Amino acid sequence: MKILSISNCPLVESQGSGYVTVNFCKGLSQLGHKVDSFGPDSYEPLQFMRGRANNYRIALGMLGFTLQQIRQKDYDIIEFYGGDSWLTVIFLNYFWKNKYLLISHSNGIETHFNKIMKQYEKTLNTNQKWYQLDQSFLFKNAFKFVDGIVTQSDFDRDYALQQGYGDKQHILTIPSGLSDDYLNLDVNFERSPILGYCGSWIARKGIKIIQQDIPQILSEFPQCQFKIIGVGKDFKKKDYFPVEICDRIEVIPFIESKKELAKVYQSISIMLVPSIYESFGLAIAEAMACGCAVITSPVGFAVGLDSGEEIMLLEPISSPYLYNGVKILLSNETLRYNIARNGYKKVQTLRWNRALQDIETAYTNWLQEIKK
Repeated sequence: MKILSISNCPLVESQGSGYVTVNFCKGLSQLGHKVDSFGPDSYEPLQFMRGRANNYRIALGMLGFTLQQIRQKDYDIIEFYGGDSWLTVIFLNYFWKNKYLLISHSNGIETHFNKIMKQYEKTLNTNQKWYQLDQSFLFKNAFKFVDGIVTQSDFDRDYALQQGYGDKQHILTIPSGLSDDYLNLDVNFERSPILGYCGSWIARKGIKIIQQDIPQILSEFPQCQFKIIGVGKDFKKKDYFPVEICDRIEVIPFIESKKELAKVYQSISIMLVPSIYESFGLAIAEAMACGCAVITSPVGFAVGLDSGEEIMLLEPISSPYLYNGVKILLSNETLRYNIARNGYKKVQTLRWNRALQDIETAYTNWLQEIKK
């Protein structure tokens, strides 16, 4: 198969979406398929304006670049990561229907994300400015007019099916695999009471709940510590937490190496992922693979896992439910140990060879359908 893969996120493996895109493309190439992959650096116009009108510039740049690529080279499949492909998908579907297999390979269905964020708009205090248009009416075309959709979790797949973006045979969940650095690790489940958080310090990651509930936990459990990872060098803990507990909060701004991140995860007993939305939640799976008991909201990969056995689900996604969950696990070492151990076993199935075999089969079958 000859595949043109265009992503709306940078092809940087140390970032969540980049990790997915890079490894699927690399894996398909290793299976013998010809894959040309490009991120925004290759096609985004007016890059000096990044941070302003991103979606509009990416949508326009993606269209022009895709047309340029298909004039220069022959492809069987054109796959897009991101709803910004809506304009290109409409154009290709209209002028070259069935010439190419069009795929939306989703790292998060934007219409789903927008719907959920609206539900929490007042709680998170993230009201949009008057000029920030909800582009869901445009983004939906990136999913309605493709031949197949691949999601990272049933959380997004179920939404896509409900919206009528396709049928069960053409909307598939194919989760990415874990890095070899996270599989079959020899972990010690007996750990000091250390809480962990990894990811950007932004509203949709549930940071408001962390700010509300974790100070009380650290006050009630003097031996407990908190590690905050991946929040960047400008993060200042005193801006978000009371001064009297800051000496028990360790900030690790960034870890590029997956192997080094795994070592840090193995020092954490309870991982906090109170996100409002995740398409998959790589931090959830990686932490489970490293022997952490994970407390998370019912989003992404966590949906469908057995709460109280493989994971602890935070429902509803609000205070004081994070406090309650952490307190239970800190007070019940046997329960924490069992959740950590069962979670560890669960994620061992997240392997790249399986993911690549599934996506190769799906693309082959879908390609045969449009060529009939």
